[in-house]
Amino acid sequence: MAAGRSFKEFVKDKCYNGLYAAAEKYIADNWESFDLYTRKIYRVGSVEMVDGRVERVYVEDRSEMRVAFDVGFEVDLDIREGDYHYDEAEEKSIWLRIPCEGDLSCALDDWTLDKSNIRLYSPQKAPANSLSDSLVPFIPHDQLDKAGSKNGKSYTSCDRTEDRRRI
Repeated sequence: MAAGRSFKEFVKDKCYNGLYAAAEKYIADNWESFDLYTRKIYRVGSVEMVDGRVERVYVEDRSEMRVAFDVGFEVDLDIREGDYHYDEAEEKSIWLRIPCEGDLSCALDDWTLDKSNIRLYSPQKAPANSLSDSLVPFIPHDQLDKAGSKNGKSYTSCDRTEDRRRI
């Protein structure tokens, strides 16, 4: 991974074609179970994936250099009317959560995605304990003092009274 690049951009460059194909298959197989309410369409006849974008990547650290990551993939759908009397169509965007895993030591060349666990996803529900886009642990704002105190204690191993005696 090149310096200065975000992990989201890295995943987009490395995995986009596989993510797109998996999302397209998921949409084709499961669109009838989606809540596809629109204002123009009375009865949904067909749904086609038009475009997809990697919008978010939530990373979980694993052993060695392995990471598990959930990709928030936004999909644009073309929804067609099912009643042949009307020739209506409307576009709608939905989000999918696509779970993946890979090894950073080989630049995610071995990445895999779990097609059986692709789900509709709400972008407001970020997984707990995920790493940031720079692969640094995310610490919620209300827990910053606690985390800072914990890290400060672990990195200052010398006793202050011993330091004063040496002077």
